[in-house]
Amino acid sequence: MTLAHQLATRQKTKASLIDDSYNRWTFSDKSALPSWFADDESRHNTPQTPITAEAAAAIKAKLRALNARPIKKITEAKARKRMKAVRKLNKLQKKADVINETSDLSERDKAQTITKMMAKGKRGEKKRSVKVIVAHGKNKGLSGRPKGVKGRYKMVDPRMKKEKRAMKRAGRK
Repeated sequence: MTLAHQLATRQKTKASLIDDSYNRWTFSDKSALPSWFADDESRHNTPQTPITAEAAAAIKAKLRALNARPIKKITEAKARKRMKAVRKLNKLQKKADVINETSDLSERDKAQTITKMMAKGKRGEKKRSVKVIVAHGKNKGLSGRPKGVKGRYKMVDPRMKKEKRAMKRAGRK
């Protein structure tokens, strides 16, 4: 990145780049060396080109900006949610238009039915309740889904359930 930036801003020229490429490792004979050693040498014996503090700061800032972006899956999920809401709103709008076009209802009745529809549309889905299953008896030490349990569940130990109940009682008094 910094080398490309230096070339673009004309801090370095093509000729200086070629001149910098010549160093003490340029013409070293590696034919007599074992292949594993030659590979290791080519990987680690390359000259380090120095970069300025401003360039390093710019690279860090760019990486920070990249990491600050939201995760792709989260962005997609939010977009799906938005699209679903827009679809629902369009559906309600079409129903409201149909109600407005009917002539047998009074204006007040039309307004009431439309507000009722909108309220029903705003009401979201009810969250499914989580069934609490105490891990004793046949469920003790069970790692999978207990038999006869449908839907969401949470395995708890008997002590935990009793403590929760006690906390509820203490909160009521």
